[in-house]
Amino acid sequence: MIHININDKEPPEEWCRKAELVTEQLRNLNASERKKLTEKHSNLWGELKDWLLGLSHGKCWYSEAREIFSHYHVDHFRPKNRAKQLDGTEREGYWWLAFDWRNYRISGSVGNIRKGDYFPLKDGSPVATSSECDLRDEVIYLLDPTDPVDPFLLTFDESGRPKPAVTETESKWAYERVMITIDLLYLDFPLLVDERKRIWNKCLRLISQAENLMMRSPGATINADLKNILRELREMISAEAELSSTARACLLSSGTLWVKTFVSRF
Repeated sequence: MIHININDKEPPEEWCRKAELVTEQLRNLNASERKKLTEKHSNLWGELKDWLLGLSHGKCWYSEAREIFSHYHVDHFRPKNRAKQLDGTEREGYWWLAFDWRNYRISGSVGNIRKGDYFPLKDGSPVATSSECDLRDEVIYLLDPTDPVDPFLLTFDESGRPKPAVTETESKWAYERVMITIDLLYLDFPLLVDERKRIWNKCLRLISQAENLMMRSPGATINADLKNILRELREMISAEAELSSTARACLLSSGTLWVKTFVSRF
C-alpha cells in the first residue's frame, strides 16, 4: 500500500454534476428508497474507474497489484448500504457517500469481495450517520491508502507476507489495525505473497551485485553496470511499479547504510 493523494484532484465536471444531483435526491428518501435509487445509478462509480486508476498508475489502491489481484472494482471505502462490525453486527451504511468520489478506492476483486460491507469502528467510536457528521471523528480499523500516514503502518517480510510496521508493544492500536486490514482485504492472498517474495529476492540480488561492484577497482564498465543496477532499484520503488512498497521494505530492511540512503532519496 502506498499513499494515494486525492486532495488536489477533481473528477470531470460533468460527472460531479450528475453525482451531486443523485446525492441530493437521496436526502429526501427513506432507507429502502435510497437503496433502490443508488442501485439505479450504480453505473456512475463505474464511469469513474479509469480516472481513479490513473491516480494509482493502474494499480489496486490496497494491494498495489495489477493482474495478480484480479479485476478492478470501484470500492466504497465506507459502505453505502450497510456497514458491519468485526462481530458481524450491522448498522446503516454511509448512503450520502454513495456518489462521493472521495469515498471511492480502486480495489482488486479478490480484496473487495472479501471486504464486502465490513467497515469496523473501534468500540466507543462516534458513528457518522449523515452528511452533517465529521467523518474524522470515527476511529476506524481499516487502513486508508488516501491517508498520508496509514500506508506506512504496513510492511512486508522476506517471505512476501504483510505485517505491521510497529510491534504490539509500540502501538497496540496500530498493530490491531494492520492485522485486521490484512484479513479483511486479503492482503495475504497467496499469489500476492508469492509475487512479493519474488520481488524481495530480486532486490536482494541487485543489492549483492551492487556491493560486489563497489568492492572492485573503479572503471568505466563497472561504473556503468553499477548505474544500471541503481536505476533498476529506483524503478522498483517508484510509484508506477507494481508492489513497489515491497521493494522499498526490502531495501529499508538492509543493514547497509548506502542502501538506506539510496531509498531516502526517492
